[in-house]
Amino acid sequence: MKRSALMYCCRSGKRSGNLRRTFEVARKLSDSFEVTVLMGDAIPARIELPNNIQTVLLPSLGIDPDTNVYDIRRSQELRDIIKARRNVLLREFERLKPRVVAIEDFPFRQHALRGEILPLVERARNGVYGDALVVAMTDGVLADDAERDDAHRDQTAQLLDKYFDMVIVQSDPVFARVEEFFQPQNVMRVPVYHTGFVSCEQGAQPADRTIAPDTVLVSAGDGDHGGPLYRAAVEAHKILGSTLLLPMKIVAGQGLPDSEWRELEAMTEASPDLTVERTVPDYGAALAAARWSVSQCEYSTAVHTMQTKTPALFVPSGSSDRHAQIVRAQRLVYWGAGRILLPQHLNGASLANEIHELLRFQPRRMHFDLNGAVNAANLIYQTAYQKDLASNITETATDDQRPH
Repeated sequence: MKRSALMYCCRSGKRSGNLRRTFEVARKLSDSFEVTVLMGDAIPARIELPNNIQTVLLPSLGIDPDTNVYDIRRSQELRDIIKARRNVLLREFERLKPRVVAIEDFPFRQHALRGEILPLVERARNGVYGDALVVAMTDGVLADDAERDDAHRDQTAQLLDKYFDMVIVQSDPVFARVEEFFQPQNVMRVPVYHTGFVSCEQGAQPADRTIAPDTVLVSAGDGDHGGPLYRAAVEAHKILGSTLLLPMKIVAGQGLPDSEWRELEAMTEASPDLTVERTVPDYGAALAAARWSVSQCEYSTAVHTMQTKTPALFVPSGSSDRHAQIVRAQRLVYWGAGRILLPQHLNGASLANEIHELLRFQPRRMHFDLNGAVNAANLIYQTAYQKDLASNITETATDDQRPH
């Protein structure tokens, strides 16, 4: 029996952590559906594409649609790209005739992309190929949207109620619930489900044997905001070197600008115990092998920290559009995962002091649900099946066939 199709609209392929999370959910969904992932950037070579999953590349925007919203409004070239992306989405919808359409982040974020996304969900709603199940997916911590006005939140709630059947929040509800950050004036009718954190590994994480013992692993994901942390880490390593011989590995990520990467390489040349790399084959395995972790507390790093129980120092980015890192870090500190150094206090001396304090830190055991991919896939399948069943009952119960 041929399985129903599912369209999964991924927000971006630039950040490997987000992309691995997307593919993990898609992998679990592929047990029940024929899954096609649509994304705006090529898949990095270091990320393995799951079996039985098709990918379709959209024309790349080349910018973050949240932080560069005015560029989109003013640029005819970007408007043309959004139109081209919309055409690809609609073409794939006609080709696949999906039973489920899952969309990451919108409408909570990326309102600038409504010109490409709304035509898709409207098509899914018109019932030409049956009533598709439309799912909004988000990570739960929407602190980046805290400064947006009530009109923005109300518009988001209206879009959810009008076009979406359900909201899936990829967070343990004890850790963070979406209603803490998203509070429209009117109560939403669309059901919201917290399915747990999405982890790409199950059980104990195997350690990377290439990581030296007692290593401090420093990372900031694949974004472009890690420069201040990396420069402070180099200075902290020099300060600690006078009393402690701690090897340090900085994983800079692909998003760090080339000029900052070259500067970082030059800063670490004279320090044999300080190494810097763009990427590692498996960050989770590297974190499992490291003795201590220093990170900005991106979603995937937070999940790896929960899994490996590595003593962690969280140094969130000072960028205004990364406030979610601070919220995530503060909650992990509350639950005993590590310590926090706020961005306004970051320098070589403060970082060295916090790493020194981290040497005596013992993390507490956490019991958050890390089966978010399985839980989300099961929920989508069950909801789609129930909707199909209800539709079939309605279609077959004609006036002559209804029970008397």
